[in-house]
Amino acid sequence: MECGCWDLKIREDHRLLDSQRDALRGFLKDPTGPKDRRVHLSKILDSLGPSLRLHLQREEETLFPAFDRLLGGSSGTIPLLRMEHDHLRDLLDRLGRLLEDRENTSWETIAETGDVLAKLLEDHEEKESRFITDTLEHSLKPDELTRLARQFQHAASCGCQGET
Repeated sequence: MECGCWDLKIREDHRLLDSQRDALRGFLKDPTGPKDRRVHLSKILDSLGPSLRLHLQREEETLFPAFDRLLGGSSGTIPLLRMEHDHLRDLLDRLGRLLEDRENTSWETIAETGDVLAKLLEDHEEKESRFITDTLEHSLKPDELTRLARQFQHAASCGCQGET
């Protein structure tokens, strides 16, 4: 497709996640952060967590199956990306638990886990762009891309989140 318009919602999601990831990184790197850093980080995660979980679900329901159909399921890319999705969810869950455990968890442990989450998310988005969206764009017909975009959009607009 000449303008790449089929993936507008995907790119919009990635821009939101990039902004939230950057907020997380910036906060973790600021040594003069607010007095109760845990409360502030919890607010950042209240925004990032649902956005990321829903985005991962949309990809798993739309982009991954389309990529698998295209390659006949012979690529190792989707299992790798699914594994990264699971790891991202696990890191979100772990951060939540660490924030709740004020007595046994140091700020350094929390910040380290947050850094791992931010780095994995950045690396993961780069892989998806390079392998999934680029491959789909160059391999599918315009009407197939339009249909895929509608499926992604529907998953985005239904507001439903699967079990994570």
